[in-house]
Amino acid sequence: MPQPGKEKGKVKEGFLCGNPAAAPFEDLDDFYNRGQLAHLEEFFVYEPEELITKILVPVKEPDYSRASIEDALNALALTPDPDFVVKLILADHAHPMTPWLQQTQGMVVMGESSADGVIVLYRPSSSSIRQSVVHEWCNLLRIYRSNISELFSLTETLENFIDLETGKIIDDQRIAWNTLGCLLISEQEETVFSLCVRFPLKAAIFGRALLKSMLDVSDFRHTARFQFFLDRAKFIDFSASKVGFDALKKFPDRSSSIEKLIEFLGEQDLLRSIHGN
Repeated sequence: MPQPGKEKGKVKEGFLCGNPAAAPFEDLDDFYNRGQLAHLEEFFVYEPEELITKILVPVKEPDYSRASIEDALNALALTPDPDFVVKLILADHAHPMTPWLQQTQGMVVMGESSADGVIVLYRPSSSSIRQSVVHEWCNLLRIYRSNISELFSLTETLENFIDLETGKIIDDQRIAWNTLGCLLISEQEETVFSLCVRFPLKAAIFGRALLKSMLDVSDFRHTARFQFFLDRAKFIDFSASKVGFDALKKFPDRSSSIEKLIEFLGEQDLLRSIHGN
């Protein structure tokens, strides 16, 4: 695993955060008036060996059990390609929308990520940072492989994704992508196979995006777990594509969406012939 090394200096970052102390709020307008604050924070900057990722840790002592630089490195090591993450910021504040979402839905937003490769984690603890980093890494995969992930929305009317913890249908396809992706990347192979059978269309699309990303990693950027994730991507792509393809071929009436998915899933055999099992 890459070593954190010494801090490379300090930097100030400005960002918007939630203001939980202002709750409760009468309505959304009231929340936007009182529930968010702009912060300018000073961070230590770490540039771990073997990674392009910069990790920013607040200089100020936290009022909670904040994840350490070692925790952050361990979390990055659990992602298929840590180079997706250009900057990882550990913020000691709430997400800008958390006060409102917590009041209305009982929900806390743990992190967010953007197309420039920046992940911001809000009040990350040593126990939560691994799942948060993998979740946001999956979101970056969705962004970077938008030509593939756009097909994910075509499965919405064909295949519901169920939150395995709550049993509720996840309608937001971005959340479904990230949640399923975390499971496919992190769980044991038996569980991954069962997910490929239960949600074959969604798993196949995620697996294909993951496989193409792994195949694009240069040899000199391979991490210690590169082969594991490459094999995992191939396993997901093959298992889910086969189940999904066979299911779609049985539809008597095929919409343009189904035809697109059939064509996409059918490309799996070509990929196997080019890149091997």
